[in-house]
Amino acid sequence: MTLPITRAIVPVAGLGTRMMPMSAVLPKALLPLTDGRNRCLAVIHWIAAAARDAGVEELALVISPTQQEPLAKYFAAACNGSTFDKADPPLPRVYYVVQDRPAGFGDAVLRAEPLMGNEPFLLLLGDHVYTSPAGAPSCVAQVVQAFGKHPAAAMIGMQSVEESELPNVGAARGEPLAKDAMPPRLFRCTDFIEKPTADQAQRLITPGLPDGRYLAHAGIYVFTPEIFDCLSAVRPDANNELQLADAQSLLLERHPKEYLLCEIAGRAYDTGNPAGYAAAVKQWVQR
Repeated sequence: MTLPITRAIVPVAGLGTRMMPMSAVLPKALLPLTDGRNRCLAVIHWIAAAARDAGVEELALVISPTQQEPLAKYFAAACNGSTFDKADPPLPRVYYVVQDRPAGFGDAVLRAEPLMGNEPFLLLLGDHVYTSPAGAPSCVAQVVQAFGKHPAAAMIGMQSVEESELPNVGAARGEPLAKDAMPPRLFRCTDFIEKPTADQAQRLITPGLPDGRYLAHAGIYVFTPEIFDCLSAVRPDANNELQLADAQSLLLERHPKEYLLCEIAGRAYDTGNPAGYAAAVKQWVQR
């Protein structure tokens, strides 16, 4: 029987250079999003609440040394001096893991290993928020539920994007596991490229997607603890940063039949850049 996903990692220690000068005075995780109920909450609140909705009880927030004070102050206000489950919407218990210097996405994930135990866990990008169709589970819950039904070495949340978006995302080719016509639907990953070129995109054509559409990472990952072993095995890149993408490639090499993709029913918004943040603001007020 598959263990429930009760722990999550959310790295937010990045410098936020795409959101300068605003990010010089406010961590991008604390940028506000106001919904249709007039709840003005930080981006990280919506992300953590989505994790809680998917069953997460404990969340490791990977931060830079200067971020703990403003983040802790925000969460204290959001919980009105009470426990995390009294926030609106409720939150998992938040723990802080300090990344003392910029060392890559993979390094941030590896630093949270001691809090994850020997169980599968959820990993969320610290600047992605999601909308899903009315009546559908949240995008995060869709990926967690897919892992519960199809245990694997990895279950990666994906969304369909146009070829013009590929230079900014990790993309994969998938073989459909079923004949479902609409997401959420599952694929076995057969190839993965981080920020592919137009030529490389020809390797990533997934059966069942419309012409010119590709599966791209949506910022939602469920991994078994083996990903930590993969992170320890790969080398830092030319910038001396440890990249999760390199560990993912190793995990795919080790488990070619157990590295699965879940195309979400919904949409991810990258609030870590001005255009993505503006799009999220527009969508959030309609929620």
